[in-house]
Amino acid sequence: MTRRLVVLALPLALPMALPLVGGCGASEPQAPPPVAVAPIAQSSGTPLEGLFPLVDQNQYHYATQTDDGEGVLLARVVRDRPDGGTLRMPGGDKHFRYVGDGVTLDRQGMMPAYVLKTPLAVGNRWRGEHGGWVEITAVDQPVQVPAGSYTGCVVTVEERRGDLPLRVATTFCPDVGIVVLEAASGQQSERATLQSYGPPIDLGPDGVRRIP
Repeated sequence: MTRRLVVLALPLALPMALPLVGGCGASEPQAPPPVAVAPIAQSSGTPLEGLFPLVDQNQYHYATQTDDGEGVLLARVVRDRPDGGTLRMPGGDKHFRYVGDGVTLDRQGMMPAYVLKTPLAVGNRWRGEHGGWVEITAVDQPVQVPAGSYTGCVVTVEERRGDLPLRVATTFCPDVGIVVLEAASGQQSERATLQSYGPPIDLGPDGVRRIP
């Protein structure tokens, strides 16, 4: 059975600014001024954050190819703590953490799994999210996808053998994150390719603008 690439899936929501309509009578109490909230730090200072950046509110739009045809996958980032963040998706959230020697994925009731791990050298191996061995197969790789052309990319491959074999190849590019994700199990396969990424879009009355 193929493991779907739900880590990337999230329906696209276009945030709209909806003003609150209040009463205009003189006796109406005035709303208290908004309380300033300190922003979450956008950098953990760890060495591999650049290959898997979690920029708050960024959305990633992927085109997919599966045995059933073509589709779309979307993910939204929530930077909810200085040392990591969350990818929001319909099937649930995935929580990632930046640590001194890499990037880990939190797993309920289990030890965290490394998504990336130093050193960034071909042949470096570690246990992966799906129970197989992950190996770095390429570094400083040039990659071209619809979202753009990138250099310095790192490719990892996780392979799990046994009754439920699985192969997952992931390409990470600096300051972008995952640009290609390929999964294969038996005769089934799936590929997700980055089409675009960035902050959400606000459809205002004067046209389309990006939320600052």
